[in-house]
Amino acid sequence: MAQMNGLLAAESPSPGSTFEHTVTDTFFKMDGDDEEEAHSQDDNDNNNLFPLPWKRVPNAADHATVVSMVRMALDCYVDPKRQGWVDIGDNWDVSTEIGWLEAGLRGYIFASEDQKTVVIGIKGTSLKLFGTGGGPTGNNDKLNDNKMFSCCCGKVDRTWWGVCGCYMGGSSCNQQCLVDDAKKDLDESESYYAIGLKVVEAAKALYPHASIWLTGHSLGGSVASLLGITKGYPVFTYSSPGDARYGAKVGLVKSNLKESDLRKMPVWQFGNTADPIYMGTCTGATSTCYSAGYAMETKCHLGRTCIYDTMTELGWGQNIRYHTIFTFINVVENWYNLTKGRETVPQCLPQTDCQDCTQWQYV
Repeated sequence: MAQMNGLLAAESPSPGSTFEHTVTDTFFKMDGDDEEEAHSQDDNDNNNLFPLPWKRVPNAADHATVVSMVRMALDCYVDPKRQGWVDIGDNWDVSTEIGWLEAGLRGYIFASEDQKTVVIGIKGTSLKLFGTGGGPTGNNDKLNDNKMFSCCCGKVDRTWWGVCGCYMGGSSCNQQCLVDDAKKDLDESESYYAIGLKVVEAAKALYPHASIWLTGHSLGGSVASLLGITKGYPVFTYSSPGDARYGAKVGLVKSNLKESDLRKMPVWQFGNTADPIYMGTCTGATSTCYSAGYAMETKCHLGRTCIYDTMTELGWGQNIRYHTIFTFINVVENWYNLTKGRETVPQCLPQTDCQDCTQWQYV
């Protein structure tokens, strides 16, 4: 199996599987209305940024599909040499390990049995709390979080060290500095988005005739979303922070996206109302994110959001524990029973009139 700068490791054996889901027509969706919507271009819109090589997308209305993809996202946290793997089905193999010899972006490439579809899964943040934990990737995970999801380079208040020099005092931030810093990320080895672009190219070289999809949880989902929009590949994310602001900073999307822009993006972002990171409420001096040194300040998502209303249906209050994939996967798998048959998967809709960082002045 091909290797690339230590990112792609040799083929690993597929773990045992008990979850039975055949990759059939129910796994895919591209009905006439969606296809027309996805491929149409407004004659007056000169900002058509999304290449569309895909012919079919994972079916966001199919429960088994949503479960398969979230299980792949969970497995991206599991070291290939350790226990804890969640079954993804006999019809999928783990063909390639991504980055497990490095201290940065990690994950796996999953291939369908017929190798017509491959899914690139990306690991999310391994939490680093008060200087401990986080494992080998903890420092770089935190750096990417604070660059991507903060309003001004992780400078929440005067007690924080920023991850760039754009802070101007008070609630002022240098906008051009932010843009320049984000674009500089594309050439830096710590940037998960930059590394991810290389991974996608390597996957395409390994599977030149396959449809490529992406998935991930939290930070991994946001990176997957940005990569999918860059290359035009479908993406399912789970519990991911708002990624629209960073997408605008690197010049991938407009800063004032319309609903029609969001609908053109092949991205479906699943989350729940009790998750403060997904909802963009893990802010302020009393929040867990603040205490742990993570500036998770954004809430606006690209593509469509698919929101499990756990606060209404289950009586949950917002808590950081509802962000973990181990909690959320139980919601995804059992939502029909949890809602007493009222809903199998939530409806996926674009976020309209969403604005991030309104308390900041950008000059």
